[in-house]
Amino acid sequence: MLICNPYEIVIQGLTQSGKKFRPSDWAERLCGVLSSFDQGHRLSYHQWVRPILVEQIRCVAVDRKLEQINPAMFHFLMDFAHDNDLRIIDCKSLLEEQGQEDQPVSLEAALQQKEQPILPPIEISKNAEIPALQTQIRELLPNEISTAFGVMHVLRPNIRDLAQFQDMVTIQQAEGYRLLGIFEEGKQSAVAVCGFRISTNFASGRYLHIDDLVTSEDSVRKGYASQLLEEIKNIASAEGCGSVHADSRVDPSRNNAHRLYLKHGFMISCHHFSYIPG
Repeated sequence: MLICNPYEIVIQGLTQSGKKFRPSDWAERLCGVLSSFDQGHRLSYHQWVRPILVEQIRCVAVDRKLEQINPAMFHFLMDFAHDNDLRIIDCKSLLEEQGQEDQPVSLEAALQQKEQPILPPIEISKNAEIPALQTQIRELLPNEISTAFGVMHVLRPNIRDLAQFQDMVTIQQAEGYRLLGIFEEGKQSAVAVCGFRISTNFASGRYLHIDDLVTSEDSVRKGYASQLLEEIKNIASAEGCGSVHADSRVDPSRNNAHRLYLKHGFMISCHHFSYIPG
């Protein structure tokens, strides 16, 4: 039996309307952002962020100490819950509300008492117009870098820690790296990003190179990657670039990316050679 810990905040894998959140391994993925490998080369979750299963519902328990030790990561987790409309349970407030802060209470029982009624589905007329989703596309300021971590982690899973991500962006910014992001209305984190830099060499003159282009898994097929590429073309033109370049692996998993580039007028113009010492 899991005990309701007053020092934890629980992100429950249910939306406010009572729908189970997908994908099914979302909790493990979210906790994996802070995980590490122990001396036995086994994956170990962070001591203050752990996946739990409550009444067959996947949840993530976050210790409040994380807010003091790593406030950026704490806010990233809370923003993730907010952006995906997930229920957030403050165990301390819940126990105080029920007058049970001095006695152990099972987390299952506590969450059951906190459950909100599930609203019936709203019927929409076939002729009714569904309002378009409001989005904003903009270049990220230095204090907004953390908003790109969640979606960039989809493309670069080797960058597991927010602090590491911010450090690497800072290093690359000194070399001209910039980030373009798309934000949906009401969401704090970017749902699609493009990392790029402007360089000059003998072969291409002044050109723009795309380093990273990715859309979050729940925002695929919304046209965000195309919007980013069109904005990249505008930036390249405004900054006097004669061409835009991008590398993409020769791999079946990248076929969609290849089609996207070809659709937007890119050509396969060369072989890319690489050598790894050792």
